[in-house]
Amino acid sequence: MRQNRRTQATRKKTSRLKWLIAIVIATFVLTIGGLVITKNLFSESASSKDILELKAEAVTVQHWKVSDMQQPLKAVPKTPPGPAAGKKVAYLTFDDGPSVHLKGFLDILEKEKVPSSFFFVGNEFPNADKATYKRMIDNGFVIGLHSYTHDAKQLYRKNNPTFITEMSKERDKFEEISGIRTNLIRAPYGSTYLSQQQVEQTKQNGFRLVDWNIDSNDWRYSSGNSGAVYQNVLSQVNAYAGSNEPLVILFHERKNTLEALPKVIKMLRDKGYTFQAYHENETLHENFKKDPNLL
Repeated sequence: MRQNRRTQATRKKTSRLKWLIAIVIATFVLTIGGLVITKNLFSESASSKDILELKAEAVTVQHWKVSDMQQPLKAVPKTPPGPAAGKKVAYLTFDDGPSVHLKGFLDILEKEKVPSSFFFVGNEFPNADKATYKRMIDNGFVIGLHSYTHDAKQLYRKNNPTFITEMSKERDKFEEISGIRTNLIRAPYGSTYLSQQQVEQTKQNGFRLVDWNIDSNDWRYSSGNSGAVYQNVLSQVNAYAGSNEPLVILFHERKNTLEALPKVIKMLRDKGYTFQAYHENETLHENFKKDPNLL
């Protein structure tokens, strides 16, 4: 009887020991497995984080590489533009638009990758539409103002000249129809006609005025006489031979100018010129008043 009891007790101890060993082994296995799973999770998490960072970096790089040419013109460049260092620069400017020839000019300039500046007359706004202005913005063109009437007898008369009034009215109207607010202006027939009071008013109203140093005189030539336009520009450009002075060339939206434009662009390129659009915060001050503060 006693022997049976001892045997049963021994079996119970053995059974408990087996269970204890089994529990220890199970705990060990679960612990190791948990560590492996945790490591994998952290690895996956780190991998996902890396991917997200790479994606973010890719987006940042892609945004950084967006050409200035594609930036909205109403967002004036944060860094004031100026003639490219060590290069001969030509600024092509076109007055008296928008005209029926505007899209033709844009076609040529876009094809040749020549950013340019246009100065519009308020009374001519109906000749273009918002889609055209957006096209200009998207392709790096600058839009400026050229008065509402282009009438010198009103703009520069002694009593109550309309220059500032017209420029202010045109700025507001153009913003209304296009969504673009521009402070860049060109005085019809040049700033030489402005009185000192008008010059000061121009500054006070936040306008930036630009004239030119090469006049194509395209308005003098009849339609179809593109050769005369080209020769006139060529002779004046040749006068700057040996100089790196930037050229601000005055054109008008005329048929003869449109026909001469490809040849003019080629001529300037052959002479080593690069092209830039004149912005309202341009560091180059080209005005007949020789006033660096004529912002």
